[in-house]
Amino acid sequence: MFVDEAIIEVIAGAGGRGCVSWRREKYIPRGGPDGGDGGDGGNILIQAIENVDTLSDYNSKKTFKAEKGRFGMGRNKNGKDGEDLILKVPPGTIITDVDSQSCIADLSETGDQVLIVKGGRGGYGNAHFKSSTRQKPDFAELGEPGDSKKIKLELKLVADIGIIGFPSVGKSTLISVISAAKPKIAEYEFTTLVPNLGVVDVDNRSYIVCDVPGLIEGASEGKGLGGEFLKHIERCGALVHLLEIPLVEGSDLKIDTLIEKYKIIRGELEKYSDALAEEKELIVLSKCDLIQPDDLKEIEEGLKKEGLEIFTSISSATSLGIDDLKKKLLPIVIEEREKRQEIQEESTEDLPVLTPHLEDSRMGAYKLTWESDSKILITGKRLEQFTKMTDASSTGGLLRFKDVLDRIGLKKAIDRERGSKEDVEVWIGDV
Repeated sequence: MFVDEAIIEVIAGAGGRGCVSWRREKYIPRGGPDGGDGGDGGNILIQAIENVDTLSDYNSKKTFKAEKGRFGMGRNKNGKDGEDLILKVPPGTIITDVDSQSCIADLSETGDQVLIVKGGRGGYGNAHFKSSTRQKPDFAELGEPGDSKKIKLELKLVADIGIIGFPSVGKSTLISVISAAKPKIAEYEFTTLVPNLGVVDVDNRSYIVCDVPGLIEGASEGKGLGGEFLKHIERCGALVHLLEIPLVEGSDLKIDTLIEKYKIIRGELEKYSDALAEEKELIVLSKCDLIQPDDLKEIEEGLKKEGLEIFTSISSATSLGIDDLKKKLLPIVIEEREKRQEIQEESTEDLPVLTPHLEDSRMGAYKLTWESDSKILITGKRLEQFTKMTDASSTGGLLRFKDVLDRIGLKKAIDRERGSKEDVEVWIGDV
């Protein structure tokens, strides 16, 4: 089943909680704290791989969770980290954050990978908190919850050559002849309901062709099936525009019919996107076994006079011109690949340098804002994490929490902001 769009929720693994434990051995009655740290939660990554050309794996299952970190244990044993979850998608998949509508990543090449949500940090065990002034810490941290996001996966197939044209012009037959692809072929329009990919082998090289379901007038506005799949030819290096020799009398009438059909498809490409309209286009006449060679030559010359340069003429049924087409496409494919590589390298050079280690993650970096007349919201990355990981059921944990708030000046800041108001709720993040 071909699926090119899916919305899923991804939830990273929560960190494991730290352990409260005391060393108890023979002849060592007061060995001190030895609770280990919890393991970190697993991350969720998305990777583009070969041999996958659909998002059908995400059609039924909509929620994906990474493994949680294991709890810490006594004798200073740390919990095991949760396994990362890697979701596999086809090359050409665009990942978008549903809430912000921002593009997270464009996995255009095989092997491209992106971290989507990060697992939570494991909580420290009580052995972590021992010091000269706190010799018997009776508390540990909870594990940090993992990040979560709702994302949209949108596939735009990556092919070297896209085959376009009206329904029943021979696109599926052509791809079945030049590659090992086996698309559905029948004597009626809109036989092809999904794009088909095929690999063409020529001169010890290979390239990928994509047969796009038939376009009709108004496809860019949603008519027919073509509009649903126009996005799949945006990434093609070049387009083979297949024009079928019409079954009408007279060369002039044939030429007029071909020009009319060509202009309709061109108009739909231009309406859909500027990028699609600017792609390299190669006009190929199909079903040329139905007319005499002299008539074919006359049509080719007539189209050239009207500004339509014919790349080649073929017949998939009799294999006329098929080998020549495959060989003529190869240098164009190589040229377009080199261009895309140059563009990719330039875009990589322009990427901003991310410096997460320079982000202000100090406990004292926070902001107070009034959410309403009776609610103060405090935000700050490290402070929010610390609050979520404090075990409120532990007296020692709450005393540490209070001590930290005093040291960073938060309690005074709240009192100053609150003034004489009573019954004010104070939220740190979502706690």
